[in-house]
Amino acid sequence: MNTHDFRDGAGAPGQARRAALTVLALLLLVLALSGCAGVTVKPSPISQRFDALDRSAINSSRPSELTLGFLKQRDMAAQWENDPEGLIARLDAKYHADPGLGTLFALVELSHLQAKSLAAQPDKAARYDLSCALYAYLFLFDPRVATPQSYLRPNMRLAAEFHNRSLTRYLLFARKAGIRFEKGLALPLAAGSLVLEERRSGLPFDPEDISDVHLAFEFAVSGLDVTYSLPGMGVPLILVRDGSPKDERPEDRFLPKVRQVLAATLFLRIDTEPGADPGGGAVYRSSLELYDPMRASTVQVGAETVPLESDTTTPLAWMAAHAKPEGGIKGLMDPEAMKAAQGLYMLQPYQPDKIPVVFVHGLISSPMTWLPMINGLMGDPELRERYQFWYFSYPTGNPVFYSATLLRDSLEHVRRTYDPEGRNPAFNNMLIVGHSMGGLLSKAMVQDSGDRLWNLFSAKQPSELNLPPDVRELLNKSFFYKPLPFITEAVFISTPHRGSAMALGTIGSIGRALVTLPLTLAKAGATLLATVGTPKAGVELKGLPTGIDSLSPKNPMLTTTASMPVAVPFHSIIGNEDKAGVAGGTDGVVPYWSSHLDGARTELIVKSGHGAHENPLAIREVRRIMQEHMKSNGERPQ
Repeated sequence: MNTHDFRDGAGAPGQARRAALTVLALLLLVLALSGCAGVTVKPSPISQRFDALDRSAINSSRPSELTLGFLKQRDMAAQWENDPEGLIARLDAKYHADPGLGTLFALVELSHLQAKSLAAQPDKAARYDLSCALYAYLFLFDPRVATPQSYLRPNMRLAAEFHNRSLTRYLLFARKAGIRFEKGLALPLAAGSLVLEERRSGLPFDPEDISDVHLAFEFAVSGLDVTYSLPGMGVPLILVRDGSPKDERPEDRFLPKVRQVLAATLFLRIDTEPGADPGGGAVYRSSLELYDPMRASTVQVGAETVPLESDTTTPLAWMAAHAKPEGGIKGLMDPEAMKAAQGLYMLQPYQPDKIPVVFVHGLISSPMTWLPMINGLMGDPELRERYQFWYFSYPTGNPVFYSATLLRDSLEHVRRTYDPEGRNPAFNNMLIVGHSMGGLLSKAMVQDSGDRLWNLFSAKQPSELNLPPDVRELLNKSFFYKPLPFITEAVFISTPHRGSAMALGTIGSIGRALVTLPLTLAKAGATLLATVGTPKAGVELKGLPTGIDSLSPKNPMLTTTASMPVAVPFHSIIGNEDKAGVAGGTDGVVPYWSSHLDGARTELIVKSGHGAHENPLAIREVRRIMQEHMKSNGERPQ
C-alpha cells in the first residue's frame, strides 16, 4: 500500500483526531453520569481502619459509620448538623410509625451526643441521657425489632454500653438535683415521658436502710491488681448501710456494727409498648429495680435472660478506703483495747444455701489483709454463687491457743444461730483459710488435742487441781479440744507450724516487752501456773505467753500440734523468697521446715515473701481449691 492510499483510504488525520476526541468526550460523559470519578482504593494502616470501624458516639464526637450512613441515605445528614433536636424528634416519630433497628440505633447515638453537647444545661442534657437509655433498651428488647434469636446482630453490646452510661449520667444528675424516685414520678424525655410505676428490691435488706449510695463508675481503684466487673445491663452501685448494735434480723447478726458496704446493680425495666400522653408524645411505664450481685447475676426481660452489669471490686476498695485505721499494731500491743471489735463477721447477710469460707488473719495484721484474695474470689461468678465470705478479727497479742478458743466460740455461736440441729449441708461443708498465725488458729479447729497438750505441763489431771470456775473453763478450752464437725477442709498459708525464729532474739524481745495482756487473762494465767506447780522437766513456765511467745520454735505446744493429725483434707501454700516451686528456703519470716506439713493434699510454693496470701498464684490456688471443695459432699476422711 502506498502513502497516497493510506491518507485517502484508512482515514485522514483530521478524521482520526475527531474520532479520538469523540471517544474521550463519551468517556468523560460516562464518568460524570456514573458519579465514580473520585473513587479510589489505597493502602491504609489496619489499626487506622479498625479505629474508624470502632468509632461511635461513646468514644468520639461523631456518630458511627452505621448511623452516618443511615442519615445520608435519607438525606438527613444536614439536619443533624443544623437542627439536631428537630432531627431526633423526627426520628422518634418515624420509629413509632415504622419501627426499625436503624432508626433506633441512630436515636441512641444522636441522643447521647446531644446530651454531651448540652452539658452546660443539665436539665436539658438529662432528658437526652434518659432518652438514650430508653432507645438503647428498645433496641435490645422491643419485640417489634429485636428477635430473641438475633444474638449476633450488630451493636448489641454497644447498645448496652450506651444504656448503662447514659443511665449513669442521668443518676448523677438526679442525685445533684435531689430527685427522689418515687412511684408515679414522671421523668421528661426528649419526646414524651418515662413514668416510674414501681420500685422493686432484690437486696437482702430494706432499701430504706441505705444511708448512702455511690456509683461504682465514679471511682478509680488502686491497691488491688484487678477490677472484677461483668458486662451486662444496669448500673453498678456502692451501697452504704449504717450498722446497728441491735440484732434486728438473724441474718444481720454477724454483719459489722459500724458500717456495711455492699455491691448492687440498678436495673431500669421499661415497658416497650408505650401509652399516649394527652399532651402529645409517648408515655413509657417503668420500674426501678435493685439487685445484689452476690444473689443474682441475671434478670428476665420477656423471654430473654439478661446478664446484669456488676462490679464487686470497687465496693471492696471503697470499704477499705473508708475503714477505721487497721488494728494490727494496737491488737498486738494492747489486746484488751481490741476486745469490742474481735469476733466473726460476714461481708453480706447470712445465706443458708451457700458454703461459708472463713478467713483468719495473722500476727500484727487485720481482716483488711485479705482484700486482694477476697476480691479475686468474689470476682468469680461461680464462686460467689456458691460461697459466702466471712472473716475473723482478733487481737494478735494474746496467746495463740487463747485466740483459738475465741475463734472456736465464735464459730459455735454462728452454728447455734443458723444451724442448731446441724442439718444444713452448706453450713456443714465449711472451708477455713488461715494466714501465718491465723493458720495456727485454723488448724486448732480441725485437730483433736486429746490430753497431749496438757501432759506437756503437768502430771496431775485437771480434776485434781483446785481452780476457780473461770480459770478451769479457760484451761479446758485451751488444752482440750476436738475438731469442729462442720469444717471439712482447710488451707494454711505461710503458717509457722513449728514456729519462727522471729519470736526469738531482739525482735521477739522488743515485741514481747510491748505487749500488755488483758488483766483478766493475766490473772487467770498466774492462777493456773501457781496451781500447776512444778512443771515437767524441760518445760519452762515464766508466765503466760504473748502472741509472739506463742510462735517461738521452743514453744512445746506449737511443736506438739505440728505432729498432731489434721482431721480434714488440708492444703499448704508456702512462700519462698528466692524461687517458686522449690521446697526449702524461707518467706523471710517462716522457713519451709516450719510451714511444711506432711499429709497435705496439695502443697504450692510461690515466689513470695511472708504475704503469700496476696500473691496472684496463691489466690488462683485458693480459687481452685474452692472449686473442687464445692463439688464435695463435706464428708470427713475415715
